[in-house]
Amino acid sequence: MIFAVTEIVVVHYPGERAENWVLLRKAARARAVRLVSWAPHLLGFWCADGQQSVSYAGKTARPGIVIHRTVAPFRGIVVPALARLAAEGSRVLNDPEAAFRSRDKLLTTTDLARAGVPVVPTLAFDEPDGVNLAALGQAELILKPARGVRGEGVAAFRSAAALSAACQRRGPRPEVSGYCAEREHYLAQPLVAGGGQDIRAYVVDRSCVALMRRVAKPGEVRANLALGATASPLALDHPAAAVAVAALTACRLDFGGVDMVEDGDGVIRVLEVDAWAGFAGITRVTGTDVAGVLLDFATAPDEGRAAVPDEGRAAVPEGEDAAG
Repeated sequence: MIFAVTEIVVVHYPGERAENWVLLRKAARARAVRLVSWAPHLLGFWCADGQQSVSYAGKTARPGIVIHRTVAPFRGIVVPALARLAAEGSRVLNDPEAAFRSRDKLLTTTDLARAGVPVVPTLAFDEPDGVNLAALGQAELILKPARGVRGEGVAAFRSAAALSAACQRRGPRPEVSGYCAEREHYLAQPLVAGGGQDIRAYVVDRSCVALMRRVAKPGEVRANLALGATASPLALDHPAAAVAVAALTACRLDFGGVDMVEDGDGVIRVLEVDAWAGFAGITRVTGTDVAGVLLDFATAPDEGRAAVPDEGRAAVPEGEDAAG
């Protein structure tokens, strides 16, 4: 018997957060899906009068299904390239503009608040002298870079004064070589319930498929598994599941991770949404085949999208083939 093989292009670097790639490959083998890796730096874009096309490694291509991961440094090429592929009929999971928007915690917070999803009170600034940190109350404060990942650059402070004193004053323009026109901004938030624990959800196609509570190691306010936190599974009927789905919907994402905290009144509040969240940790804790759910969603029939005729689709340039 001959089985049809579905091909999915994954725009990413397999070596970054490799556990997730291992799980995707395992799920692909179980589903007769062929994964082809495209390195983000080898994407190209052609634009002329009445003409636009995407290339990979110098060859024009129009894949049927595209998943993008580990592409954060490549917004300038990834967004127009994937948007063009989608316009030509490729199924691109996670709108690229929405995915990059979700990387910015301030933009995510504004989108969530606009949609009525509970958020943690937030002050955003370039330098703390531009905001009234006392508005966040007397609780300890957490400071985080707006586009940071995996808890990197996060710090806790006993008071607004301590946070302000510790922040670097950068001025209008750093007098250093390699100045970039866009620099990082920061968020300050009250440390809800003293910090040290949160709830992580993974959502696919408006359904929460995995949910866990994470508890930081002693003396640590960040509850990231990579930083030594422990985790336990939560039932999918937990109230946080519905909040996570609402958060992904507000951010216009097909799939992704949601970090939440429960305040003193029992309200589940969203800390951040991540279109490129890893799923190896939550898979290990909950036993849910998140990679498999993601691939099932990617390959499911979609009556609402235009099919790309086989005869009109250019061959997919080869990257790393992970089908075997």
